[in-house]
Amino acid sequence: MGGGDELQRLSAGENCVLGATTGMISKAINYPFLVWKNTVQQGLPISLNPLVVYRGLPMACLNLGGTTAVQFATTGFFQRLLSSSGVEGESVRTGGAFLGGVASGIPCSVWELCMIQQQRFGGTMLGTPAKFISEYGVSSLTRGFSTTMGREGLFTMAMLGITPAIQRHLVETSGIEKNQALAVGALSGACFAGTLSHPLDTIKTCMQGDLGQQKYQGVLATGRSLAAEYGVVQGLFKGLFFRICLISTTFFLVNTIKQRVTGPLMFPKAYETEKPTEK
Repeated sequence: MGGGDELQRLSAGENCVLGATTGMISKAINYPFLVWKNTVQQGLPISLNPLVVYRGLPMACLNLGGTTAVQFATTGFFQRLLSSSGVEGESVRTGGAFLGGVASGIPCSVWELCMIQQQRFGGTMLGTPAKFISEYGVSSLTRGFSTTMGREGLFTMAMLGITPAIQRHLVETSGIEKNQALAVGALSGACFAGTLSHPLDTIKTCMQGDLGQQKYQGVLATGRSLAAEYGVVQGLFKGLFFRICLISTTFFLVNTIKQRVTGPLMFPKAYETEKPTEK
């Protein structure tokens, strides 16, 4: 995010457009990490066949593009709200990002449910949700809501709060080049958010992959089932390696693309203050 204030300078609509564009580009690049993570979490065999690996990519792009759009818009809103309430500095950025992430978890959960069902069983973008709604009812769309909201709160706080904060600190105190500082910030933020929120992600993935609840029921029951079958650590942290790879590349790609491509091209006035500090 560079200086970290661009989202506050853009309107909600502009943040939505910026977030959607940036998110879709990012997801098209690192999608295999997401597929392999979901595969490992559900105890399924990993495939290297591109026709299998890239199954569900359009829905994934819609998911990340739409979710990132909501995250940018709600993060900007909450940052402005906190700032006007007297909160200052990093508390505004990280607090606003966390609240924005929680809000984004609602649409994100629905999109990821459709994507996971596509990854498992194939089907089209519209046919997949129609099929499972007809089988399990409209209430199936809410499966995984709470875990997704918790996960996205931590994820967004790290992506739009912690990552740029680390980048900013390294550039200002150590004189490290911005891209190198961003890489360090992305990896640090990914390790923090990925590890802390991974049990929520594992439970959510298993629940959404089993809409019939043949093996996994509610949040607590799914957590207990995974712990009983695989052990607490191995069960709740399945696929962590792929998730760290996914999140770190997402953090780096989203911030890099936003800082250097989509942001300056689409909304140059909001990024004019970045020019004097470029190296």
